[in-house]
Amino acid sequence: MKLSLSLTTSSLVFGLLIILFSSLPGMSRQIENGGDSGLSLAVFDVDATPPVGSLLAYDPMEKKDDLGLRARGIVIIGSGLPIVLCAVDWIGIANESQDAFKSRLAKAASTLPSRVAVHTVHQHDAPISDWGAEKLLLDAGLDPKAFDSSFDRVLLDRLDKAIQKTMQSPQPLTHIGTGKATVEKVASNRRIKGPDGKIRYSRTSSTKDPKIRDYPEGLIDPEVSLISFWNEEEPLAVLSYYAVHPQSYYLTKIANPDFPGIARYLRQLAVPEALHVHFNGAGANVTAGKYNDGAKINRKILAERLAAGMEQAWRNTVKSKINPSAVYWNQESVRLPANEKIPEIGREMHQQNARWLTNNMQKLAWYQRKQQGKKIAISCLSIGDARILHLPGELFVEYQLAAKAERPDLFVAMAAYGDYGPFYIGTAAAYEEDGYEINVSPVTSEAEPILMKAIKNLLHNPGQVNDQKSPYILQNEKNVPIKTLAEWKGKKRTWKNNMAAIMGTLPSRENLAVPSLTYLDTVKENGFNRYRIRFDSDDTNEVTAYLYVPEKSSSRPAMLVLHSTGDLGKKIVDGQGPLENRGIARELAERGYVVIAPDYPSFGEQMDHDFSKDGFPSGTLLGVWNHMRCVDVLSQMKEVDPDRIGVIGHSLGGHNALFTAVHDERIQAVVSSCGWTPFDYYDIGEAGTERYGGRLGPWAQDRYMPAIKKLLPDAQLPFDFTDIIASIAPRPVFTNAPVQDSNFAVEGVKAAIAEIHPVYSWLGFPAHLIVRYPDTGHDFPPAIRKEAYAFLDEFFGFEPENRNLFE
Repeated sequence: MKLSLSLTTSSLVFGLLIILFSSLPGMSRQIENGGDSGLSLAVFDVDATPPVGSLLAYDPMEKKDDLGLRARGIVIIGSGLPIVLCAVDWIGIANESQDAFKSRLAKAASTLPSRVAVHTVHQHDAPISDWGAEKLLLDAGLDPKAFDSSFDRVLLDRLDKAIQKTMQSPQPLTHIGTGKATVEKVASNRRIKGPDGKIRYSRTSSTKDPKIRDYPEGLIDPEVSLISFWNEEEPLAVLSYYAVHPQSYYLTKIANPDFPGIARYLRQLAVPEALHVHFNGAGANVTAGKYNDGAKINRKILAERLAAGMEQAWRNTVKSKINPSAVYWNQESVRLPANEKIPEIGREMHQQNARWLTNNMQKLAWYQRKQQGKKIAISCLSIGDARILHLPGELFVEYQLAAKAERPDLFVAMAAYGDYGPFYIGTAAAYEEDGYEINVSPVTSEAEPILMKAIKNLLHNPGQVNDQKSPYILQNEKNVPIKTLAEWKGKKRTWKNNMAAIMGTLPSRENLAVPSLTYLDTVKENGFNRYRIRFDSDDTNEVTAYLYVPEKSSSRPAMLVLHSTGDLGKKIVDGQGPLENRGIARELAERGYVVIAPDYPSFGEQMDHDFSKDGFPSGTLLGVWNHMRCVDVLSQMKEVDPDRIGVIGHSLGGHNALFTAVHDERIQAVVSSCGWTPFDYYDIGEAGTERYGGRLGPWAQDRYMPAIKKLLPDAQLPFDFTDIIASIAPRPVFTNAPVQDSNFAVEGVKAAIAEIHPVYSWLGFPAHLIVRYPDTGHDFPPAIRKEAYAFLDEFFGFEPENRNLFE
């Protein structure tokens, strides 16, 4: 079915047309086959215009345009946790500001920040936001100028309230529509080459020189793409995507949305039932310069041309019915390569003017985040046959064209200007051609293969279907899928309470002091120092551990390393035991990680531990408490980035890694080697069962969970490892499960992974659940350790300083 609406159609005529169309056979079938899809949509729209007197990106604001600036978006509810898409009429939102916006919008929508996309339309007479850049300037004793965050917080309050309000009354979402059309005489390529292949002219947004305007249009994406959301025949929202620098003229000291904002407004008048949200595509090297000499009338002309393309795309729209399984969110995080000249910005900022600071400080903030291992998320919303890619920075249009060419069988749209930190991102070829965009770009030519790999992976995702029947994503005692983060947290609380029934409940950690370390001895190794330490974990218990600190280290990732069963305790992971492949603490320290490796109670220096006097209901819970206190130690070390802490362990350490991670959300990544299988698959044979008084008898020892003794011989526990790993999701979990492991049956691991995988897919992180099945016994072989370490390096954005001997 195609919809035809005039740009000047009034709402009354629109209503009459809908009545007329509804009598057509195709329309009647859609109404008849409608009904509750299980999906719903909430829309929000708030004023994003700062008060007069504020600093815009380049000038103080003297007044606002009649339209003002808007922050608009949608929330999709009913397929996994809510998905939030937001476009703001600002020039850019970067780095720490992206974190803040995503976190606040996620909280308002009861979802995860990873399921929020925040973009700007990139109008230049508008604010810029980067809390990281603001901090750099303040720390240097400088006025943050355009980066002052005062109004950012006002806008966040407005968005918070608007989203919370709209979430109370979402509309049923039954169909989506897709349509595209050519936009005539708006976009032209900015970069004009000379005979030598180098960029000779830059066709800026308003190009005065007629000779430069007269060059051919060049490479652009001429299409505007529309994705619309419907409740049967009622349009709820229309998202538009078009790649061009959105300036007709600027530096007016008047906050205004320029010609894309006017075009959006015209379409809002034509289709008032739906909220219109506009996203800028990959328009870094695309401007209106061929069709704009800077005359003020051109703002109206360009807006009308863009609106005409939007109208035709609306006419070309084809609707299709959707259900929750047709909606899927996925993302990949990338580290873009940095131009190593960026640190010079820090040395120049004291001598530069406000405009220079606006164009450069977010680059330095991004560079420093990259050095800290922070990545940029690239996401894709799959909805029916449509794919919406969300990309950072100012991308060259070639990325958008390549994405569309990659999947010509799908309706592909791209929103750029997400995280504004990396600024201009050219193609690899462009970095050989020179030109303005390349001269100011903070990334290098190696960015292209990294971005294109992520784009291709997202577009070729096999279309993970949200398993709405998986018991792990259904509300407790209801056959209804979980739809909000609050409901998901309620489900996790149930699992945790079930664990507490056997392990016990942790003491309160409120007002807990940072442990005071006693250094017992020091061994200087090649590249790091190994300290033997002790500290009180509470009034009764103490922790003894090895602490490995690389030389000249600061703000780097850290690992809690847990040893396997053995009297040597922590010495096992230091490589002092008789078995090979156990020295994981030392190996990680050699790579450059800060490492802490404690003794588990009753092993190592804790050999004489008396479980009857430690005040804990189980040895497992005491282990968790001690391990969390180790994380306390790591978190306050200047050598450690507290946002990059993981845990790894083998055997006893393998399941204790999981137990600790489920209790401590500061742990961002988990590696469990030979550490688990579902309890139904735990089999110690007839002799072992008789010896321990039941199949799960070994778990009932004082050093583990003695409450199980009361449930023997046929113990059925109220929780399982599937619940534990589901509770850890979407944090990544890497499992080593050898096929010949006599302790933890590989068949159970395979069955459990199949149960847990829908949770990771439902949360949008299927690649975060990793398992390997080496053909070996109860061991952590070199090939799998190499892969596990690479997994940690990649997740933490860490370049190892040294490689291990087995690599």
